[in-house]
Amino acid sequence: MFGRGYEFKGNRISPMQFSMLILLKKRPMYGYEVLKALRDEFGEFWTPQTGSIYPALRRLCEHGLVISEDREGIDYYTLSPEGAGWVIGSLRRSPKDLRFITRYLDFISRSGAELLTMDDRRSTEAPDFEPSSFDQIFEGGDLDEGARTRHLLRARDHICSHVAKIDEELKRLQDRHDVLSDREVGKK
Repeated sequence: MFGRGYEFKGNRISPMQFSMLILLKKRPMYGYEVLKALRDEFGEFWTPQTGSIYPALRRLCEHGLVISEDREGIDYYTLSPEGAGWVIGSLRRSPKDLRFITRYLDFISRSGAELLTMDDRRSTEAPDFEPSSFDQIFEGGDLDEGARTRHLLRARDHICSHVAKIDEELKRLQDRHDVLSDREVGKK
């Protein structure tokens, strides 16, 4: 799920596209409504652009997750029945992944601060790392805007590299589970 996004029938579904699918699960929307809803939800951290929303909606239609319907010259988008089922199934799997990621980030934050405090000097392996909690970084704490920006950029890069590894392991485990399930079905 994280890092490289979701996958539907071999097609990559980005986090932005998945967010769009969640919005469309609630109700049909035309493209600008989707754009506005995403801006309302993520505006402080990410500003989606028209040039990315419409191509993403077209790809979701091509994948069969979304259906486009012309209503008086305006394209309205809604989830296909298969798309609605896929979104719900993906959301049911997400809480476990999210709990893991949250615990992992907390563990890294606490452990990094603890180890560097014990050592009382900067790590030679990560010279730019300054021990601080994720709450301090995300809430601002006593960091100036430039320092907070640098922390967030380093944290994002660090997290993305680990999330990609988590995605690989989850896929490996899911593939193994699917193979084992197929074997059980064959025995019956």
